[in-house]
Amino acid sequence: MKVLVAAGRPPWPPWRGDQLRARQLCEALAVAHEVTLLAPAAPDEPPAPGGARRERFRLRAAPWAALAAAPGLLRGWPLQALPFRQPDFGRRLRALAPEHDLVVLVLARLLPHVREVGRTPLVTDLIDSLSLNASTRAAVDAPPLRPLLRAEARRMAAAESTVVAASRTALVVCARDRDALAAALPPALAARLVVAPVAVAPQTAVMATPPPLAGSIVLTGNLGYFPNRDALRSFLDGPWPALRRAVPGARLTVAGDRPPSRLAARLVQEGATLVARPPDLRALLAGAAVAVAPMRCGSGVPLKVLDAWAAGVPVVATPFAAAGAGGEGERDLLLAASTEEWVAQMRRLLDDGELARRLVAGGRARLAELAPERVYPLLRERITGAA
Repeated sequence: MKVLVAAGRPPWPPWRGDQLRARQLCEALAVAHEVTLLAPAAPDEPPAPGGARRERFRLRAAPWAALAAAPGLLRGWPLQALPFRQPDFGRRLRALAPEHDLVVLVLARLLPHVREVGRTPLVTDLIDSLSLNASTRAAVDAPPLRPLLRAEARRMAAAESTVVAASRTALVVCARDRDALAAALPPALAARLVVAPVAVAPQTAVMATPPPLAGSIVLTGNLGYFPNRDALRSFLDGPWPALRRAVPGARLTVAGDRPPSRLAARLVQEGATLVARPPDLRALLAGAAVAVAPMRCGSGVPLKVLDAWAAGVPVVATPFAAAGAGGEGERDLLLAASTEEWVAQMRRLLDDGELARRLVAGGRARLAELAPERVYPLLRERITGAA
């Protein structure tokens, strides 16, 4: 079968979830099918994943792209879809789609190009629910931004419905996002949603990894992403001061790229350590006693939980973060919502070595379910079955 994977961003380097997913789609499908990757060029890009054939399109400069996409606002397109309206991408997609048995579009943000697939069977990898992302952010962001975010959530929900209706199958990475999408769709369209998790490659051993330090807490994530910034701020506002009082030796390390200057300054004031670009995230995690995931909004899988499981570090998370990761309370992580619950759960972990070891074992067992040799056949089955 000839499969065209069309992405709005190149899969190199895989900094964002859609870039990582595009790479994994190519690797999973190229084992048994002839795969073409249509994506913009990237500087010094390596060969296409899985040996896929490479097709490129030209990205318009931002001002011209904005002008070209402006009419989309009148059609009800979400704001986040506008930069993905790329004329050269549309031309290449129209030319290539008829030559293939199946087209896979990566992200609902490619809504402006759905019609250009033509009659070729379509699968859309939504990855996560972007309407859920906007609606949950509207509940916690600055009050002046909330009406705009709620409007964006409505536009995104309409876009997701349109994309699913045009697709034979629509993939999402976790059950929480599938359920959120399904609740807004007619039953016939909701039935097209299937969960296909992100694959996690086995980690290599870390040399000279220090033993976990008592009272050491780590929070990781791209701090240029609002849900991660909000998670950190909410942790600093409530649980962290209470933990410092309850556990005098507690130390907090925050590791993540693109930290805003104000947030970096606040971390210094709060007695925390910021590692803006950790050279070895797994080694940094392995030196911690507990990893925290205090997410209150967002969508998709919080990779910080998977990274902690891979490094053998027990996790305390909000119910929202745990639902995205597929974690189960008391089996592979501990749940905390209020400040009091955070303090109680953290003290349990820091005082009970057996509990920590049990959670580490549970996290590794969950991670084993996400190994490429298990996830890739599932991706192939759910994608090519649509043709």
